[in-house]
Amino acid sequence: MTTTTVERAGTLAIDQRSVGDACRWPRRAAENGRSAPVRRAGNAHVHDWPSANERTQHLMEMLAVAGARRDDLVFVGASAAAVWGLPIVGAWPPAVEALAGARSVTRTGWLAGALARRAVTWHHRSVPDEDLELVGPWMVTSLDRTLSDLARRAPFVTAVAALDHGLKPAVRSTDGDVFCGADREELLDRVRRDEGARGRAKALAAISFADALSGSPGESLSRVQIHRLGFAAPLLQSRVEHDDGDADYPDFEWEGTYGEFDGFAKYSRDECGGGDGPADIVWQERRREDRLRMHGKAVARWTWEDAWNPPRLRSILMTAGVRPVRPAAFSPDAFGEWVVNA
Repeated sequence: MTTTTVERAGTLAIDQRSVGDACRWPRRAAENGRSAPVRRAGNAHVHDWPSANERTQHLMEMLAVAGARRDDLVFVGASAAAVWGLPIVGAWPPAVEALAGARSVTRTGWLAGALARRAVTWHHRSVPDEDLELVGPWMVTSLDRTLSDLARRAPFVTAVAALDHGLKPAVRSTDGDVFCGADREELLDRVRRDEGARGRAKALAAISFADALSGSPGESLSRVQIHRLGFAAPLLQSRVEHDDGDADYPDFEWEGTYGEFDGFAKYSRDECGGGDGPADIVWQERRREDRLRMHGKAVARWTWEDAWNPPRLRSILMTAGVRPVRPAAFSPDAFGEWVVNA
C-alpha cells in the first residue's frame, strides 16, 4: 500500500498509511473517552454521499495541524464541514480553517508561525461556547453555525450542496456518529440575527433555496445550474407508480420530462452493494429509464461533467423537452473563491 506523507513548514510530517483511516481516527478517540455525548437521531435515514479525495486530503492536513498544537484548537468553515460529513462541491479552500481567539492556542515559535503562514487560515472572530461542539476528538463549530458560515462565505453552489445535506433529518459525522439535522427556519433566524451584513443576502438566498430532498451533491449542483439557466424548479424524488405495483423515484420531474443525474460512484465496485457489479447497475438503470418512459415522458440524463457545463446541461434538457421560463442569469460567485476571514 502506498504511503502518503503530509508535510507542513518543512518539519512536521505525519505518515498516513491509513489515512483512509482519517475517518476512523475520531472513533478510536471517542472509544478512549475523549468525546462529548452525541445527539442521536434515532432510526432516521442518513443519506450517503461519495467522498472525494480532496476531502480526505483536507482531513489529513487537519490531522497534521492538530498534531502540532494543543487540544483546544477549534476548526471552522470547510474544516468543520469535513468533520460533520458535509459535502463540498467545487474546490476546497486552500488551507485548514481554524479559529484564532480565546479558544485557540497562542501561536509561538518558528513551527507555529510557519503553520499559520502555510497551513492554516485563521479566522479572527468571536464564537460563543454554545456554537462549539466536540465531535469525536475534534472541537468544531456546531452544525448550525457551520452551515450558516458556509452560506455566508462559500460560493453559492458549494453552500447549497452543504445545506441540502445538512437539512436532512440526520447527518453522519466523519467517524460515523449520527446527529440531528439542521432546521431551515432556525438557520434563517440565525443569519438575520448575526452581526454584520457581509454575506447575509447570499446566505438567506442559499438557505431558502436548499432542499433536503436533493439526493446527492451532484443533484444539488444540478439544481443550482437548472435555476441559473432559467428553467422551472423541478419536483424532486417524486413517486412514479407502475402497473405492477412497484415505484421509481426520479431525481427531477417536469411536466413532460424526468431528469436523472448519473454520478460515477454508483458504478464503481465499492459502491455496488448486494453482489451487483457495475454492469448489473447499468442494466438496472436502463430498465428503470424504460419504465419511466412508459409514462409518456422523456428522460434526460446527465453527469458531473454535464452539470459543470451550463451550455451542455441546457442542451440536454431542451432536447428532452424542458423549456426555460425566464432568461438565464449567472451570479459572479457561480465558481467564485471562498471569502477569507469573513
